[in-house]
Amino acid sequence: MKKLSLDRNKIKYLAIAAMLCDHIAMFMLSPGISEAPAGRVAVYALMRTIGRLTAPIMLFFLVEGFVHTSSRKKYGVRLLVFGLISQVPYALSHYGTLLKLDLNMIITLFITFLMLLAEEKIVSLPLRRITVFALIMSTFCCDWGVIGPFMAWLFYKFREDRRSQLRAYSVVCAIQVAAAVIFLAKNGYHWYGELWQAGMFLAIPVLLCYNGRPGSRSPVNKWVFYVFYPLHLLIFWIIKFRI
Repeated sequence: MKKLSLDRNKIKYLAIAAMLCDHIAMFMLSPGISEAPAGRVAVYALMRTIGRLTAPIMLFFLVEGFVHTSSRKKYGVRLLVFGLISQVPYALSHYGTLLKLDLNMIITLFITFLMLLAEEKIVSLPLRRITVFALIMSTFCCDWGVIGPFMAWLFYKFREDRRSQLRAYSVVCAIQVAAAVIFLAKNGYHWYGELWQAGMFLAIPVLLCYNGRPGSRSPVNKWVFYVFYPLHLLIFWIIKFRI
C-alpha cells in the first residue's frame, strides 16, 4: 500500500482546519460544559482532540522554517509583527478585555524563534543553556507556553532524524496528558476531563507523512496562517461578546 505523502502546505491547511475546529468548541460549546448533555460533551471533546494537532504542527514547521529560510531576519520580524497584531483579537476573544497577561500563539512562536537562535549562535555552553531555559520559561504567560518551546527544542535537536523527533515528542505528549489528569484529580475535578489533550498524538502520523517538500510557493500559502489567525479570533470576539 502506497504511503500517504503530504507537503508542507497541505499539512499547514490541515492545522488551520484543526485550529478552527478547536476554537469553535472552545468559544461556542465550552460554557457550562460540565452540566451539558452527554452528546454536547462528546462533540466538544472530539473537536478539542482534533484541535491538538495545530500547535505541534506549527512548532514543527517553525523549526523547518528556521533551518531553511533564506532570511531569518525577515522571518523573525514577520512573527513579531503578526504576534503584536494578533494580541488584540486574541485577548478580546478569550477575555473580552485587553488587560490580561496571556499572550497569543504567534508570540510563543516568536520567542521560540529567539530560543532557536540562542541554541545555534551562543558558543558558551553554560550561557547557551541559561538563555535557552530563560526564553522557554518566559513563555509561561503565553498560549502553549513552556511546553511548546520545549517541544520545538526537541524538534530542532533531532532534526536529522524524523523518528527520533517523534519519539521525543511522544514523551512530551505523555507528560502533558499525565499532568492534566493529575491536576484535575488533585483539584477535585473528573480526572478524565481533559483527556482530549491526548489529541497531541494525532500529529505523529501526520508528520510521518511529511515528504519534505514545500508545495506551491503561491504568496497565499505563505501568508494564509498569519492572516487567518487574528481574523478568525476577531470574528469569534464579535460573535461571543458583540452579538
